[in-house]
Amino acid sequence: MSKNASKAKRALDAANAWRDINNPLRGLTMPRAVSYMEQAQRGVMADLQWLYAAETGIEATDPDLMAIIERTLSGVADLDWQVVAVSDETHGFDAALAEDQAAFLRESYNRCDNLDAAIEHLTMARFRGFAHLQPWLAADWTIEHLEPLPQWNMVRNGTRADWAWNPRADGTAYDSCDTKLTPDQYIVLTAARPVNRIGLIKYIRATVAEKDWDGYVEIYGIPGVFIIMPERVPDGKEDEYAEKAEQAAEAASGALPYGSDVKTLSEARGSQPFELRLEWLQKQLVLAGTGGLLTMLAESGSGTLAGGAHQSAWDQIIRRVARVVARPFQTQYERRALAARFPGRPALAYFDLRAKQEKDVGKAVANIASLATAGYIVNAEQVTAETGYEVVYTPPAAPAPVAPGFGASFRARRDGAPPPEADALLRSGADALAQAQASASRPLALAIARVLTAKDFAAMQAAARKLRADLPAIAETMLADPAQAEAYHRIMSSAFLQGVFNTSAMSINRFDSSQPRAEDGKWTDGVNSGGMKTNNTEKDTPEKDTPEIEKQVESKLMKEWDEFDKTERIEDVVG
Repeated sequence: MSKNASKAKRALDAANAWRDINNPLRGLTMPRAVSYMEQAQRGVMADLQWLYAAETGIEATDPDLMAIIERTLSGVADLDWQVVAVSDETHGFDAALAEDQAAFLRESYNRCDNLDAAIEHLTMARFRGFAHLQPWLAADWTIEHLEPLPQWNMVRNGTRADWAWNPRADGTAYDSCDTKLTPDQYIVLTAARPVNRIGLIKYIRATVAEKDWDGYVEIYGIPGVFIIMPERVPDGKEDEYAEKAEQAAEAASGALPYGSDVKTLSEARGSQPFELRLEWLQKQLVLAGTGGLLTMLAESGSGTLAGGAHQSAWDQIIRRVARVVARPFQTQYERRALAARFPGRPALAYFDLRAKQEKDVGKAVANIASLATAGYIVNAEQVTAETGYEVVYTPPAAPAPVAPGFGASFRARRDGAPPPEADALLRSGADALAQAQASASRPLALAIARVLTAKDFAAMQAAARKLRADLPAIAETMLADPAQAEAYHRIMSSAFLQGVFNTSAMSINRFDSSQPRAEDGKWTDGVNSGGMKTNNTEKDTPEKDTPEIEKQVESKLMKEWDEFDKTERIEDVVG
């Protein structure tokens, strides 16, 4: 803050010192309030604005008005200020120029030492009717400070847009003010329907109602007691009886002569109009200030839908307030600043207030899970960007083998090499089955995804009902999928080959030439013709010579293979 600015501010505080001892609420009546509003209509703002904004004014005294103001300021404070470029469809748009202007405006607003307070001051125009800021600019047109000008020092030329400065904050009219302001000296925001006007009327009427209610409570809160003396009171004893009756009434206990009667003023306690009157006044102010009752008041019978509707109305009001508050920065500062910094060039960037973009992590995770269910894999970096979680993709575990030992059984052959055609057939069948099942399950996965990603509860219910209705048809389609039938056929064909070669291999192993034999050709390891060991000391002799037997087994094996090849070509199944 410069020395001249500090000196001007001290002078202003000294000129307004007399208002520090002026309580605007003392002796406030409806005629006086109406007189203040008529003065403001002529442009003399001092008394009305002091009644609004003083530390003892209605903004700091009426709880309903205070709550509405705090909610509004909090709603605007939750917004983020941004400098954005205009649409690229704007006439004369230049991307490089737009970026340069945006960079200049960001630097300017970042340099301002009280931008949040300035935004709050302009927001109060919604309640007070107007608000002024005095920009303190550097030589390069960047903002150093935005000084909020007290509303009670402002004077307007009737209902027109001309303003003057009244340092004494008294009843001086526009024509009598020495300091007339020019538009380049301030940033101003006006409101045609200020909320404080309704708040003032509500405050006065509620104060009267509360005063009458207090009087009512004094009379009927603790009921008055009347004692009726008995008949035939002796002459000259009336005062004595009356004194005892008064003492008993004040003490709420005591003894009275026989025949006395007690009456209380309790008949009017059951019906009093003050509470209903105050509730009605409160609702009028809340309705005007928030656009709905449920955003601040708990209404009986109101549920989630009604509360959501009123919250939506409130959010709409805050968005409008944000647009209105940002507009003076755009039209009264940025146009002049950009024209000075970029002469002859169009304004392609502007200041704006927008809602903070807070991501719903739970919704993002649900969407990612739905995509995974439908068969899609989301990039890990994108998952981290959407959720904030550091994730590592782990491939799904390999499926369990269709049957143990399918490929291994072929290794029982004499040469130890499995048939490559059978292994290829098995792999092809397993892959085809997995693809067929994924393809057949896709309609069901997509239907479930539509349920999980519904935009609201009603849409989720509708999607779930449709899934339930379509489920029999989906199941029938899945079971009738020809791709699955083909995959199962390939696997069964592989199993057939496994059985053929297992049987043949067992026959070959019975007469393994590597087993020891005696000189006469007999087996010497205790294995009989069935391939089983025996306890007999005598060795069994093969019925035929081993090479001849092996030749017969090989011949049988090739015959079986040729017969299978004729019924179903392996290369056709695999390919």
